[in-house]
Amino acid sequence: MKVGIRDGMLPVPFNEKFQKAKDIGFDGLELCMGVNYREHLLWQEDGIDTINALAEKAGIEVSSLSPGGFTAFSFMHPTDSVRTEGIAKLQFLAETCPKLGTNVILVPFFGGGEIKAEHISDPRFLDGLKSAAETAEKHDVGLALESTLSAEQHQQIIDQVGSKAVGVYYDMGNATNLGYNSPEEIRNLGSSIIQMHIKDTGGNHAGEGDVDFTAVFESAHAIGYDSWFVLETPGKEDPIESAIKNMNFVKENF
Repeated sequence: MKVGIRDGMLPVPFNEKFQKAKDIGFDGLELCMGVNYREHLLWQEDGIDTINALAEKAGIEVSSLSPGGFTAFSFMHPTDSVRTEGIAKLQFLAETCPKLGTNVILVPFFGGGEIKAEHISDPRFLDGLKSAAETAEKHDVGLALESTLSAEQHQQIIDQVGSKAVGVYYDMGNATNLGYNSPEEIRNLGSSIIQMHIKDTGGNHAGEGDVDFTAVFESAHAIGYDSWFVLETPGKEDPIESAIKNMNFVKENF
């Protein structure tokens, strides 16, 4: 088990985030990019080398890539050119992952890109995911879906796509907010879980909201989960102190 944090949770310039995460005690960083993703360092000349140099100097890993802006380019987007751009974005990141020493891409479906129940079996949605998954498989990269769907609905998608590259990025805070039973869902998804966020409800520190972390961690142990726990936890008055508190909670309780 390793503990990482989303880079946006650390309020320092990007070139200081790796060292700050290391100084706090984290094992890795999840690199996040928004709608204007081409402005991110990953799309700049020598950007990958720059990121690797920062990570190596700090002695820390890239845990995963999080293209949050993908929600504006999702598989069900009505404009073909926008949908195609979204697929190409995921394919580029799948090719990039091995160069950064990681193998996980968070694929978010929220807001305008939310997966509706009727999308689960829609050929437009499934074909888009299959196209991205084909590239991900070639590079041994996982496309970890995160959405408002239940565990059962996620599994339906995974089964229909039929690719070892497709799984779930599980967020127990989101799931609990949506009324799902997180410990039960984790057990049901099992090996379909590629990676997990750490988040509680109500913007609270981990262990201070409604998530039953004791049961969540028991379920994670039960399925043999031994990958990253990445903090996606809002900071309080002092984001760095919040990050330390949440990190220590995971290390002391898992």
